[in-house]
Amino acid sequence: TGRLAGQGEPQTPAAGAPPAQSAAPPLQSPVAASPQRPRASERWGDAAEMLAELSLSQYASAFEEEEMTSIELLEDIVSRGDGEKELMDALKEMGIKKMGHRQAIVGAVVGKL
Repeated sequence: TGRLAGQGEPQTPAAGAPPAQSAAPPLQSPVAASPQRPRASERWGDAAEMLAELSLSQYASAFEEEEMTSIELLEDIVSRGDGEKELMDALKEMGIKKMGHRQAIVGAVVGKL
């Protein structure tokens, strides 16, 4: 009939036979497979340390001027319902014009970096 071995109609197990087991292991999400990053407050003592590690120390004075030097304060802001956007907006108001820099800071605070 032109069919190759192993092709054709799917076979059903005989009555009472256990269902066939898949040989492939279950898929794991990349997030579940990777270890969780420590909180920002566990990684850095203050915003200046975080900015230094991100190579964004030029913004340290803006954080000091706005009294946003506490990592715990930054974590509190991003934990709110719309906190990531709130922090992004605050950073823009502080004069951090580059979107990539703002994203790096917010990412660090939320633990994505």
